[in-house]
Amino acid sequence: MKKSIIKQMALQRVRILIDSALYNNDEFAQNHIKIARKIISKYKLKIPFGYKILFCKNCKKYIVPGQDSSIRIGRSNTKALRITCKFCGHTYRKLLEKNTRRSNSKNKV
Repeated sequence: MKKSIIKQMALQRVRILIDSALYNNDEFAQNHIKIARKIISKYKLKIPFGYKILFCKNCKKYIVPGQDSSIRIGRSNTKALRITCKFCGHTYRKLLEKNTRRSNSKNKV
């Protein structure tokens, strides 16, 4: 089989494993995450942002939003999503895009 097909299958399997760990959150959740991380490293996959924020960038642990991490939105002019890991206390930020809806509505009038 081609490498691209194998990578697509591996990414699909990773998504299934992470979703089952996130929504079921049972005693097998950590095992699902370990298997998913092995697949990611073996096939050198790029994880989508939605799944990437589920891992701490410092301690590399799986963090469930609201249980193992706190998520806040910054109040300054540059809006940022701030995620704090409750295991190691590391905070990392993801800049949010500016809302272009206002500029588009002015042009319509």
